[in-house]
Amino acid sequence: MLAPSAHTWRLIAAAPPREVFAAVEQLIGTPPYRYEIVGESEARIVEHRRRGLFGNWAKPKVRIRWVRVRAAEVTEGTEVEVEASSGGGLIAKAMGKADGGPTSRALQVVRLLTAGAGDPRTVYRDRRIPPGPVTLVASWAGMPYRLFDEPRHDAPRGREIFTATEVEALAERAGQFVKVRVAGAGADEGWVETDQIVPAPSVSTREAQVETARFT
Repeated sequence: MLAPSAHTWRLIAAAPPREVFAAVEQLIGTPPYRYEIVGESEARIVEHRRRGLFGNWAKPKVRIRWVRVRAAEVTEGTEVEVEASSGGGLIAKAMGKADGGPTSRALQVVRLLTAGAGDPRTVYRDRRIPPGPVTLVASWAGMPYRLFDEPRHDAPRGREIFTATEVEALAERAGQFVKVRVAGAGADEGWVETDQIVPAPSVSTREAQVETARFT
């Protein structure tokens, strides 16, 4: 039996839903909790081990603690709802020993997603991609990325590019998107999410690596 809900936070994040759920799994989906996918736009972590009175770990059967996260794309970015359960039974609360685990884990996600574009400690910081050659991040190796026709997540998608495609970043920027031009016949242009590309210097020198690191 799951514990009742206790707290809910709602916010708008710049990160797309896939990154929100990735952050949830990596940040708070660790033992004694387990990460579970609930639906296309919802996931949760559920307590699957609990320390007993004598220090032994066992599977909980009542008031199982949890944190649920919902994320959906909207015009402004990603609408995120984080909900956490209460952290203990009536006896534990009466003794002042209620477990704050669900709330503290939920707040880690909230703090990460609301850290602000100017916080250099998060991957959601404001990244200024300079005009010039760029390439898709390594995680796109072997998979196509379709350019956006406009700088918004619900815009139609256009040409496919790969990590080996010659792409040039232009000076135009809108929110979390930067405009790019694909080399070759047609010179197609489109918009790419800034967290999906990195500068690709034409020379392999230490100075070029240091300069590239400033934008990754």
